Amino acid sequence: MRAVGRRGFMLGLGALAAAPLVPGCGGADDKVGDHIVVVGAGFSGLAAARRLADAGVRVTVLEARDRIGGRTRTDTSLGVPIDIGASWIHGTEDNPLTKLAHDVGAKTVPTDFEDFILIEDHQKVDRKAAAASAEDWRRIARKLDELSEDARSGESVADGLVGIANLDDPLIAWNVTSRMAGEYAADPDQLSLRWLGSEGQFKGPDVILPGGYTQLSQHLAKGLDIRSSTAVTKITHGGQQVRLETSQGTVTADRVIVTVPLGVLKAGTVTFDPPLPQAKQGAIERLGFGLLNKVVVAFDTPFWPESTPMIGLVGNNQPVTDLVNGLVIADKPLLVGLRGGQAAWSRESMSDQDAVTELIKAIDAPTPTGSIVTRWGTDQYARGSYSFIAVGSSPDDMHALGEPVGERLLFAGEATNPEWFGTVHGAYLSGQREADRVLA
Repeated sequence: MRAVGRRGFMLGLGALAAAPLVPGCGGADDKVGDHIVVVGAGFSGLAAARRLADAGVRVTVLEARDRIGGRTRTDTSLGVPIDIGASWIHGTEDNPLTKLAHDVGAKTVPTDFEDFILIEDHQKVDRKAAAASAEDWRRIARKLDELSEDARSGESVADGLVGIANLDDPLIAWNVTSRMAGEYAADPDQLSLRWLGSEGQFKGPDVILPGGYTQLSQHLAKGLDIRSSTAVTKITHGGQQVRLETSQGTVTADRVIVTVPLGVLKAGTVTFDPPLPQAKQGAIERLGFGLLNKVVVAFDTPFWPESTPMIGLVGNNQPVTDLVNGLVIADKPLLVGLRGGQAAWSRESMSDQDAVTELIKAIDAPTPTGSIVTRWGTDQYARGSYSFIAVGSSPDDMHALGEPVGERLLFAGEATNPEWFGTVHGAYLSGQREADRVLA
């Protein structure tokens, strides 16, 4: 059987040995006089800029938002840091973010996704039944892995589920929806069966940062020339220099590393002159870009099992599939609701009040003392959460997306990393990759 996915809770089939990280490259001396512009101050952009700046290269980071971090964002409006974008470091062994967190002195707390309770029709599901459904999911996952070996390009995970998963069973349906949407921010009918679980996985637990990802992004950004509220609209790259048209005027550079999310590339809000090659444009069109949103609700006192990290909501059209126990991650009585795929897209237009009310009714909760609702899909600088290999696409598309165009136009971001897509460490490593390409 092929290597399986990066997070044990999705396929539950064991971890992979970590691939070697991108080595540092020499050759910086003749690059010190160059001016490199990095578009985007998310983790890929910050990693690239940090690597280049530390090598003595002149770097300017152009960031459309009024903050750094990209699709990581730490919110403190509820009295404690809560990551309302990316939250976990997925696999701690040999993960570069583990070292970064250690260097910063950031506390980490492991999350056991297999330690959960299920709620169906406002009642707790019998623990034996919940455990049996998890075991049934592992059987389904193993079968999907076998089917993926010979699957055709046009086959979806939904096709693979036919005959091996009784989706009329609410517990099985919850397992499929929760684990697929939580892992890939997409639904089975969107996901390529052929490439399910083809990505890498670091060993070790998934850990959350109680102090938030902002600790890491701020550390990377120290001393960098970052120009916020500077949205890039056009990149002209055919001459001896690169010219970037932005909301704050024109910027020139010797090279540019573009790290905007795949969703932004799909939207075409950044234009390229000359246009991108067909291979790259085709990859942008074929690859999937999923959505994972959060509804966070805080309370005066907990009314749920205080030591259980995860709570699942079983049933059709639930407002969220999973709730993360804030007592475990933040030592505060709050719940972080997760919803992915179509369940998230269909609720992007809901008001905050309606989104919170829907969740409160589903879990029979009292009026919350505070709440946060995310909408990454309608965020113009994200347009979704993270990439996935869609039906009809392949890891080759991610490789094509990461290929330079000529000598001056480079690309980074989690969607350019076929080994580690959909993760912050994937973004981080892609930024270092492109910095090393410049330094080489």
